Amino acid sequence: MCGISGLFTRPGEEVSPDLLGKMAGRMCHRGPDAQGIFRHGSIGLAHRRLKVIDLSDEANQPMFNEDGRVAIVFNGEIYNFRELAEDLRARGHTMKTQSDTEIIIHAYEQWREDSFRRLNGLFAFALADLRDETPVLYLVRDRFGAKPLHFTRRDGKVDFATDIKPLLEVPWVGRDVDRALLFHYLKFSHLPLPHSILRDVHQVRPGTWLRIEPGTAREGTYWDPIEIARSPVEDGRKEEDWLDELESILNRVVRRQMISDVPLGCLLSGGIDSSLLTMACTAAGGQRLKTFSIGYHEAEFDETPHARLVAATLGTDHHELIVTPADFLDLVRLVPTYYDVPFADPTLLSTLLLCRFAREHVTVALSGDGGDELFFGYTYHQALHRLRLLAGVPPWARQGLFRSVDDFLGALPAALLPHRLQQVRKAAEILQFRDEAEMFSYFVGTIGPMRLDRLAELVLEKPDLDTPLFSGMVLELDGLSWDEKITQVFLRSFLPDTVLAKTDRASMAYGLEARVPFLDDELVGFSARLPFSLKYKRGIKKYILRKLLTRKLPPAISQRSKQGFSIPLREWLRGELRYLLDDYLEEGRLRREGYFEPSAVRRLVREHLDRRANHSHLLWSIVSFQLWKEAYLD
Repeated sequence: MCGISGLFTRPGEEVSPDLLGKMAGRMCHRGPDAQGIFRHGSIGLAHRRLKVIDLSDEANQPMFNEDGRVAIVFNGEIYNFRELAEDLRARGHTMKTQSDTEIIIHAYEQWREDSFRRLNGLFAFALADLRDETPVLYLVRDRFGAKPLHFTRRDGKVDFATDIKPLLEVPWVGRDVDRALLFHYLKFSHLPLPHSILRDVHQVRPGTWLRIEPGTAREGTYWDPIEIARSPVEDGRKEEDWLDELESILNRVVRRQMISDVPLGCLLSGGIDSSLLTMACTAAGGQRLKTFSIGYHEAEFDETPHARLVAATLGTDHHELIVTPADFLDLVRLVPTYYDVPFADPTLLSTLLLCRFAREHVTVALSGDGGDELFFGYTYHQALHRLRLLAGVPPWARQGLFRSVDDFLGALPAALLPHRLQQVRKAAEILQFRDEAEMFSYFVGTIGPMRLDRLAELVLEKPDLDTPLFSGMVLELDGLSWDEKITQVFLRSFLPDTVLAKTDRASMAYGLEARVPFLDDELVGFSARLPFSLKYKRGIKKYILRKLLTRKLPPAISQRSKQGFSIPLREWLRGELRYLLDDYLEEGRLRREGYFEPSAVRRLVREHLDRRANHSHLLWSIVSFQLWKEAYLD
């Protein structure tokens, strides 16, 4: 993986080489092995390289076609590059390198914009076509948004970069926070596509391209996740036949993604997805596979016994790291360096430590991201599946019933409510949802379901609660089955905005390339054809993945409940990390800065420290924003 950036200025306005150099310099952690810069009139491209395939200098970037009039800077991996290379050679193209980057150039020459849908991989790239009198710049992002790509447009100029940091080197890019998004950030722990925390900065949408010419920009879509829902489901096949096909496809996908000229391993939690990847990697043969796990002294959060069992059963070269709060203390203040937008999923800390640990041994690591989204694996999936009947009840009837329960329990002192009744009250709160869009919004994000009007009390700029964020998305999904809607919502929001963003930033912080085989085109296509009854059966999430695990792993793995990659944040914020609450959520400081309601935040802090409630995720979200603001705005 790498870092890319560049500029497209107004006609007649030369791109500054110093500015390109500064932009590239802000991405050294993403590409520690080489730097390249290219200028052609009003277009400039910059690249930082992490060498993974074709380690020669010939594969450095920017890379060009034969006559130098098509140039590219590329971040990611194309997993079907060998098949594409064979096809392109048969059509008369000549390759100079063994790099997948060069394949994109020749594919574009052959098929133009239609080439983008032929790429199977994780990628973000900028391609400059200088063959005509009017230059054209394409910004292209992979199907699920695994690789980030940000851009700004102002006064006829466009600049772009993998991260926001290079864009802040550009004089005309403003640093004004989009305050209207703070509510959404608190709810979801991320900034929803296509926004960023800064008003001037946007994200290229997954599965799309931007065609930029002097004074204009046009968006095109080469793939939409709705294609998964519209694929015909194949009924009537035996379960064992589906299992055989899944095993064959998974083994083929993993072999394809194990192609590397540098050491490769697997991130192993002992959960369903990472265990399946490890199983497929060992089936591929070759050198003994290296696996990596992270754990805690707190048994409630520790998954290392499961990872150890998988590693022992499959015979991997297993490496384990047990962490304590002390390991996080120095890391906390570094988070904004690697996550250059506010990002509040607390597991980013453990993901950073795991990636740093793995990078001591390998340069490429496989990750199980995407398995939950494609095969119905989240607890919230299950909850929404069970709510399908309530969703059809008229809001006035449902709200009347559950508001009565909410009001009754709310009148009792919170300290006197046992945990079970606290959960009942929370359920009564969220079951007052007005429509599908509001209901889905309750179940996406890391803070868990929380009534939106109560969450809005924390921000000074109040949101429009009459138009939930998912309103437009729900309209697009009209006509799909209930369970297909659930799948689509998570594929379009939680997967790119939280899951993939977390893994990309954490891995690239240490120059580790993370690959996600579950998002390979072939496996995605399989999940689209698979009957829902084999994804969720008799209350069992990821049913077919669990069944496949039983072929080589013991029931302790295949039958275990989803634990999630959690950290003991609740107690750490009351102990070793309490200083973050004292320093960053101090009432006077919040009042001076003007983003959050000081009294509402301090109430959360007091309730958490007094053990009257667990507000750890919400408090961490506000702390994370404060850390980011201190690093980039103060």
